[in-house]
Amino acid sequence: MKNLFKLFLLLLFLQNTAFAQEESATTIKKIYDNAITTHQAYHQLGLLCEKAPGRLIGTPNSFIAVDLMKKYLEDLGADTVFLQAFSSPAWICHSASATMNVNGKEIPLKMDALGPSASTPKKGVNAEIIEVMSLDEVRVLGREKIEGKIVFYNRSMNPTYYNTFRAYSEAVDQRTAGPGVAKEFGAIASITRSVNNNLDDFPHTGTFHAEGDKIPAIAVSTNDAEKLSAALKINPHLKVNIKVDAEDISTNTYNLIADLKGSEKPDEYIVVGGHLDAWHNTQGAHDDGVGCLQSTEVLRMFKDLGLQNKRSIRVILFMDEELYQSGGKAYADFTRENKIKNYFALESDAGGFTPRFFTIGASKEIVSKIQEYQYLLQPYGLEKIIAGGGGVDIGPLKKLGVPLAGYRSDWQRYFDMHHSANDKFENVNFREMQLGSAAMASLIYLIDQFDLAE
Repeated sequence: MKNLFKLFLLLLFLQNTAFAQEESATTIKKIYDNAITTHQAYHQLGLLCEKAPGRLIGTPNSFIAVDLMKKYLEDLGADTVFLQAFSSPAWICHSASATMNVNGKEIPLKMDALGPSASTPKKGVNAEIIEVMSLDEVRVLGREKIEGKIVFYNRSMNPTYYNTFRAYSEAVDQRTAGPGVAKEFGAIASITRSVNNNLDDFPHTGTFHAEGDKIPAIAVSTNDAEKLSAALKINPHLKVNIKVDAEDISTNTYNLIADLKGSEKPDEYIVVGGHLDAWHNTQGAHDDGVGCLQSTEVLRMFKDLGLQNKRSIRVILFMDEELYQSGGKAYADFTRENKIKNYFALESDAGGFTPRFFTIGASKEIVSKIQEYQYLLQPYGLEKIIAGGGGVDIGPLKKLGVPLAGYRSDWQRYFDMHHSANDKFENVNFREMQLGSAAMASLIYLIDQFDLAE
């Protein structure tokens, strides 16, 4: 009799499991059907790109973006929408230009200032350039060869890597650390080859880090990097003139937060978000307007489909991922100060292309638990769920013990657009964007329904 009872319990468990799996598959299909037939978020992305391009922290367009998205979230019917205020340094670029002198003629370069570049005198800085392929090469050349010159970093991304993020990570040190190393050895300015797979005319900007005083720092398009290198071979004393008009400021700004209250555990929050800021030279469509709108889509679909989330879903549109990463730090501080329980956090900041996979930053047990959902997402193109990072904005929550996740779309075209004027609304495909929205909503649905601790 005892064995029969155990068998009965096992059969009941298997029956309930099968029912739950079938119910989950049905719900996920509803999520995908809704996402790819609803254009609301796509239209809002177009409006954001049109009304608030170049929305770097502290700029007028950053505040326009906050107001625009606040109204949108209110119109979606979020239970609570509020601004989380914080203070941060900021940097404003008013203008930038550069020319190379070839046979007495000033030839304009396609370029943009890196943030937070120092300003130049009105007439600019004018000096010979010295081409290098690494930070270590600057160190080897030393002050004797570098002082008084403009360092030109010209190492390209490695095109043989299938993973373009790997190629980016190996090349981007020229931008993030290059100006600081050049200054250390007496350079008066720096030029960096745009971190871009293609040969084209789009300069790609980005942030750099330097201790103490800064030097003017710019990026040139890959085509013009090639031209500079070729001209330098003909004339080793080639001079470049750089002009940058920029200023460092302090600003009071906001993260934008919207909540959809949970039915059973409203004080536990599943966070989903992207960053609202974008560089001064771009509409910021893929980086990261898409991530913001995909995050709002999670809230919209839960509400529209009546999915009855057990925990509160918290959408956060972070400010200042690009320059100082102050928004993510401010939310982590807000969490500590208010003893908020963030149950899980998902970030979208890797482009709005065809969905590929999720990365999970958590214990092996939680990663394994979430990987159990993979078969439900595979019919929709999600190849895998793997251990990995979450994202820059949710990263500070890791120290608070929050499991993190990152949404990853196909990466082959991402760096054609990243931090450049090429990152515009017309380069976002509606279907690709919304398949990503559905993938994110589906993962959050599963995590909410099937507790991570079970």
